[in-house]
Amino acid sequence: MYAVVTLQDSDEVMVVASNWLSSDKTQSYWPPFRSSEKCMEAVQNRLKPETGGKPWEKLNISFHKEYVFLDKAKERQKEMTEQKEQSTQNMSKNPILPTPSTSRMPADGKNNLLQMLRDIKSTVQENSSMLKKLLKDNTVSEAPSSSSLSAEDFKTSLNLPLRTIEDVVRTENELRNATTREKYVQYLSRLGGFGSKDVIKNIMQQVLTDDLAKEFNWLGRGDKKPFSKLILTDVIRDAASKHSVLRVDSETEIKTYLYTINRIGRKRPRDCGDVTSEVTSPTLLDSAFQSEIGMSFLDD
Repeated sequence: MYAVVTLQDSDEVMVVASNWLSSDKTQSYWPPFRSSEKCMEAVQNRLKPETGGKPWEKLNISFHKEYVFLDKAKERQKEMTEQKEQSTQNMSKNPILPTPSTSRMPADGKNNLLQMLRDIKSTVQENSSMLKKLLKDNTVSEAPSSSSLSAEDFKTSLNLPLRTIEDVVRTENELRNATTREKYVQYLSRLGGFGSKDVIKNIMQQVLTDDLAKEFNWLGRGDKKPFSKLILTDVIRDAASKHSVLRVDSETEIKTYLYTINRIGRKRPRDCGDVTSEVTSPTLLDSAFQSEIGMSFLDD
């Protein structure tokens, strides 16, 4: 997808690839190319926002609207640019000049000045109404309401990240409830990220500790348990889909994440101390998985 935005520093209306936008759509990556043709080519191909592994510069933007097709986005860009130019021309034709005193102005001059001020006020009101409508039309539907829990409250109530096999069994039972499942999807979809890899990585790190992730691979080969059979996996895919991550891409990135954790054994800080001992002996809990989740795991 493609987005029409206004660069705040230059006030230019531009088209960018949607995968360049920050999760709150207040910033966008911008290619470092000097050639406008090369920049447009980068937009058209929705290139990953980096060069040689180094992320591009982020610019502050005003977001307007997203389009599936590039042609539609460019048409809207042209319309908005022409509107800005027309507004600038109108202002240049009718400048407001400071006067020492209006009491000495002829009656016609005062009337003209008052009419000019009314026209400017009307234009400002029209632009304000248009801006409010654009903001309303493009507000993310998943934005939390005033009655929603905060992100931290969500995390606490959902007991994330999961640390043990017992936690996974408990969570699988909870996710059979549609309301609870939606709470997980809503919280995890807030994590955001740039591109499918970043989105899935952010979600997986919130869902599982590294030590627990080592107990799984996608199909449950060897002595691992099958992550693909969990209801939790569908929840992760649903959360990622809210960032336009396709199902097949979600599965690919989950497989890659689990493979990386198992191969490298990367360590990262835990929220509450060392929990390694809790997950190094999951054998006793295999029967719980078989009865509660309907899984079968291969023995060594």
